[in-house]
Amino acid sequence: MNRALLKQDAKNAMSAANPHPVLTTLVFMVVSIAVTLVVNIVSGIFGFTGALLDSEAISVFGGFISVIVSLLITLLLSAVQFGYVVYSLKVFKHEDTGINELFAYFPMLLKIIGLTLWMELFIMLWSCLCIIPGIIAGLRYSQAFFILAENPDKGIRECVNESKELMSGRLWEFFVLQLSFILWLLLTMVTCGLAGLYVQPYMQITYAGYYLSLKPYDVNDGYNSGYQDGYADGFNANNGLS
Repeated sequence: MNRALLKQDAKNAMSAANPHPVLTTLVFMVVSIAVTLVVNIVSGIFGFTGALLDSEAISVFGGFISVIVSLLITLLLSAVQFGYVVYSLKVFKHEDTGINELFAYFPMLLKIIGLTLWMELFIMLWSCLCIIPGIIAGLRYSQAFFILAENPDKGIRECVNESKELMSGRLWEFFVLQLSFILWLLLTMVTCGLAGLYVQPYMQITYAGYYLSLKPYDVNDGYNSGYQDGYADGFNANNGLS
């Protein structure tokens, strides 16, 4: 596939977005960090109280409460993470979107959690056999959230099965696309995460474009219906592969 063209389209979409994806990503990261801080503070309070009162019961109870709080907050955060997926998809399509997109999907929380747990369970089970089957499973399920983003009424298994169909014969292609961001990820590490404000939306919006390229192309509807092989060499939007 023509990864350079796909990435350029993602960059163009980022430039056209208002507000810029860097700002939306900053809000997303702040929310994620705040969630981590809340969990750590709750754990610290109970741990400190237990140590101060020299009470093992309080320490155990505190640990239990910390786990529950951590789980609940993490589950709530999954709705925000899904909102970021929808946001990235809309940015690539050049549709109106913004920071509010991150917080618009709490009504779908149960389905989002269900899809997350389903995917993680099967990826974990495949990983128990060997790391490679786990990676393959992750690649096969990689489009499920994009599918749910465009089709909120679809069931969990339906999203997973459709993702597997879209990725049939394309696992290596998508894996190479992910590897192509390795230098950007290294830059993020070197800058202690600061570069992630640009790298994260760049990657996510590129993946959104890749998802659209897996779907049948509609000349009249354009990005809304995707475009099969849209980044294959020799592709012409009006005539398909030339």
